[in-house]
Amino acid sequence: MRRLFGWLLDLLYPRDCFFCGRPAGEEGHICAECLERISFHRNPSCTLCGAESALPEGPDFICSDCLRHRPAFERAFIAARYDGAIRDLIQTFKYRHGLWLLDDLTRFLVATYLARLSPLGLRFDAVVPVPMQAAKLRTRGYNQAELLARGVARQLGIPLKTHLLRRVRTDVLSQTRLRREGRLRNAAAAYRTAHPRHLQGKTILLVDDVMTTGATCEACARLLRQAGAAKVYVLALARPMR
Repeated sequence: MRRLFGWLLDLLYPRDCFFCGRPAGEEGHICAECLERISFHRNPSCTLCGAESALPEGPDFICSDCLRHRPAFERAFIAARYDGAIRDLIQTFKYRHGLWLLDDLTRFLVATYLARLSPLGLRFDAVVPVPMQAAKLRTRGYNQAELLARGVARQLGIPLKTHLLRRVRTDVLSQTRLRREGRLRNAAAAYRTAHPRHLQGKTILLVDDVMTTGATCEACARLLRQAGAAKVYVLALARPMR
């Protein structure tokens, strides 16, 4: 019934494309032509942290950061480069209550999962979103990472677990001027794990919207591993090019 109702709404009130304003069709709010504006990962990227390289690296490329300090997560998979078009979509979704874009953004994550994680034959026990501090959650009204994780979990048939990680501190310093170890200590101080018995031996899919320096996902993965998780993989919408 829900799908039929949605079809009727699309028939009566065609969706406009987020970018150009023309009818976008039944699949979302981005027309096929404007979809080409999104910089889905096409350049070589680090096989561990997912950082896209502007250099002509090989298929087994590992970036210098990961060579020096292997991440606590197994691998990170990124849907798109965080620039122009995808940045506009994510910022509208996060900061301007663009919840109507949720299905489009979830579709990017699911497509990335099916194209790049499914061939690995992995079995995930839980999808876990990166948590948000309580004050910001009250102000914004939603955690964008949790909404994305919920959509991914529903479409892939993996249990969603929102209680395994929590944000505990709000007085951490800005990440922008810190070196890598400082960023990791900073991020680790902001999060805690809960219910470790639910993590023992589990394979976790950690979901976030934007993976900037990687410190947050690294800290969350490290905490999940310390609490007993066997493996943690990261799935994120976007990351800036190194």
